[in-house]
Amino acid sequence: MKWKRATIDWKSALGFFNMSQSKSLYNTLVFENAKWVLVLFAILLLSLAQFSSNFRLDNSSDSLVLENDSSLKYFREVVSKYSASELLIVTYSPKQDLFSNDVLADLTTLREKILTLDMVAGVNSILDVPLTQSPPVTLAELASSPQTLLDDRTDRTLAKAEFQTSELFRELLVSADLKTTAIAVSLEADPELSNLLTKRNTLRELRAAGTATRDQLSELKAVTLEHRQMAAANGERQSRLVEQMRGLIDEHRDKAKLFLGGVPMIAADSTDFIKGDVVTFGLSALLVIVLILAIAFRQIGWVMMPLINCVTTGFLMVCLLGLLDWPISVVSSNFLSLLLIITLSLNIHLIVRYRELAKEFPEKTQQSLLSETVRSKFIPCVYTALTTIVAFASLIVSGIRPVIDFGWIMCLGIVVAVVTTFTLFPALAMLMRPTQVKSNRDIISKVVLGGAQTLHERGVWVSLFFCCVSAAAIYGCLNLTVENRFIDYFKPETEIYQGMVEIDTKLGGTTPLDIVLDAPKGYVSPAQLAAQRAEALALESPNEEGSDFDDFDDFDTASAGDDTQDDDFDDFDDFSAEEEEEEVAPNLVATSYWFNTRGLNQLKGIQTSLDSIEATGKVMSLATTMSVFETLRGATEIDDIDLGFMYNALSEDNKKTLFAPYMSEDGNQVHINIRVFETIKGLDRNKLIADIRSMLTQEHGLTDEQVNITGLVVMYNNMLNSLFSSQIATLGTVFAVIFLMFIVLFRSIKLALLTIIPNVFSAAVVLGIMGIFTIPLDLMTITIAAISVGIAVDNSIHFVHRFMDEFNTTENYPSSIDVATRNVGQAMFYTTIVITAGFLIMVFSNFVPTMYFGVLTGIAMVAALIANLIMLPMLINKFRPLKV
Repeated sequence: MKWKRATIDWKSALGFFNMSQSKSLYNTLVFENAKWVLVLFAILLLSLAQFSSNFRLDNSSDSLVLENDSSLKYFREVVSKYSASELLIVTYSPKQDLFSNDVLADLTTLREKILTLDMVAGVNSILDVPLTQSPPVTLAELASSPQTLLDDRTDRTLAKAEFQTSELFRELLVSADLKTTAIAVSLEADPELSNLLTKRNTLRELRAAGTATRDQLSELKAVTLEHRQMAAANGERQSRLVEQMRGLIDEHRDKAKLFLGGVPMIAADSTDFIKGDVVTFGLSALLVIVLILAIAFRQIGWVMMPLINCVTTGFLMVCLLGLLDWPISVVSSNFLSLLLIITLSLNIHLIVRYRELAKEFPEKTQQSLLSETVRSKFIPCVYTALTTIVAFASLIVSGIRPVIDFGWIMCLGIVVAVVTTFTLFPALAMLMRPTQVKSNRDIISKVVLGGAQTLHERGVWVSLFFCCVSAAAIYGCLNLTVENRFIDYFKPETEIYQGMVEIDTKLGGTTPLDIVLDAPKGYVSPAQLAAQRAEALALESPNEEGSDFDDFDDFDTASAGDDTQDDDFDDFDDFSAEEEEEEVAPNLVATSYWFNTRGLNQLKGIQTSLDSIEATGKVMSLATTMSVFETLRGATEIDDIDLGFMYNALSEDNKKTLFAPYMSEDGNQVHINIRVFETIKGLDRNKLIADIRSMLTQEHGLTDEQVNITGLVVMYNNMLNSLFSSQIATLGTVFAVIFLMFIVLFRSIKLALLTIIPNVFSAAVVLGIMGIFTIPLDLMTITIAAISVGIAVDNSIHFVHRFMDEFNTTENYPSSIDVATRNVGQAMFYTTIVITAGFLIMVFSNFVPTMYFGVLTGIAMVAALIANLIMLPMLINKFRPLKV
């Protein structure tokens, strides 16, 4: 009895697997030396095991930005220039009055404990800030001996009023109702790490511009590795600090309700969530898979072989990534789960084919059955791997480093999965020798596959169903969004969610947005203009004794009658000659664009407009600082002379605290820091950024060149928009490439076109469901498009390849479709049930992206099964692409 042959003659391509060669190389290496194959795998795993300890999760901020984002460099410059160190925020809501002696004593104890922790550079709280109205002080008193809340001279009643009304404190250090306060914990900066980051980014820019030398490229590689290692070590230190902070907080929960917040805490908790999910849900999914495999195949061998193969593939990838020092990120943290899908799918197709052959040819030997199984499944499995690689390769063009890495990791993992499947699986089968099967189908698969065959005959109703689903999917795809609140990554019952809500609603917002306003292009201050004219006149006049003084007299007369100067700067004429002679440094008021009464009044108007926007919380700027001086004892309306005196009277420490975060040294650039509310439903970052820019240019007369909007809000928004444009746009290219691969595989344009339709349908269904249920595209869910395509294409190739195999023998469409449905459909069904059941366990995760990933992966599996088990056979039978 002869084996059935496929339509396409793959003899030349499959010499390695050709059954006609009794002593083929593959038979010799795998089937006749199965024990040595297992020994070699054991040696390989043992030799690589040492690198598994290098496998790690990278939770750095690089995962939230585009690697080549033009605004990223500017953002880092702004952070370096204006921002302080990283902060952890402790919210403290006492059970008693916040300003009572017991509460302040407890707060003092907590503060002192925090200061003893490693990496803590300083603490800022209501106990530390200088007060100006409790009772009111003069500028001289503020500069020489600032008073704090616990000073004997401080009036507690006045202090409460000051904290409740001061722009510097309200909704920053205390809530508006004075029931919650914040302790801002500054972390020590690592200068060496910052220098490495700057150096790496500079070298990356040279590489992107194509001007980097070979030595610079080598240096970039070394610097990147060193920075990655130092960043990982710094992240571990921060994680330990977060754990220690939580321990201290627990000691004070009897006196107050406390929450911990801040970017380092979010990074640490996100990492812990992911690590916990990998272990918990990985083991749970494994148990579910074992159970379903046992029910489906009812033999221990068919359960153990795919499990051993999956574990081997996963462990090899972990070791390889450790060897390459290639960390995974939040985006790629589920790569092992996806690798499980792909490897398990390959193994189940081999198992089902083997069982089919064993039942049909019971007289054949174990080696013959395995050889024919490998021969008949190698080409479709290779093509499914290649098409899946194409799907994941679409992630490489995203421009976001973690997404790019995820694409490459999956491409490498698929190659490893194919290699292990076609070497380890046959070797295991030769040694374990699973018994022959009496029945190749269980009751559930019989019912499902029988139902699918029945639906093939209900053309009108089934077509109507698919049309309705397609219309709904298109509607959902058109309503896809990329907006996502970071707070929605966590379930409401988690501490991290509750802490973010506390900070957001009581302490002025969560996510930072920075606005940097420059002086107009080419701006020259009146004082600088006067100096330039004086210099020009001096050069033009003859160099005679006393002429220098005469020239200055001429200049004074000329400048006094010069009408070209802006009236806004007339106040500078009030400065006396005596005052000017006393100034050692240039007068900042006279030389800057913003640090004068005109500039400050404009800033006040801008801050008022920003405060009125619903999505903005606390707004801090130079205008906020100046509001403090306007309330000092004995203060009158501040003019330019007062500004100059005040600035020169302040100590350098006061200037660093009050002015450095909001103004450049020359006063020609100001920085406005906004905290955006994360708890606002329907937050549209694109619209928020556009509205702010429009307000600044249209209502406040700034030019577009003067306005620079940056911060994490902008970086994250750019990343989301890039994801949407790159991934959704590249889906068309992915399908085009897969269509060409179908043509090469099936040797029929018509059949290739029919086969691509179910793949487009299944991907559209998943994306449509996301659009209908307003599940936003983000770093995690964007990969679902590639997953949907990869799964659907795998099923299509196996089904069509088996259909062609049968059609070459029978030349009968209905019977060939039925055989393919009963056999390949069974493998598709088993794979779908096993993977879907395993992944649905993820709905219990506290990390919402993991939950979405599990649900959407299950939907992708079911959609691919329905499309390829019902739609594809009906299309083939209707249009009959092959000639009889």
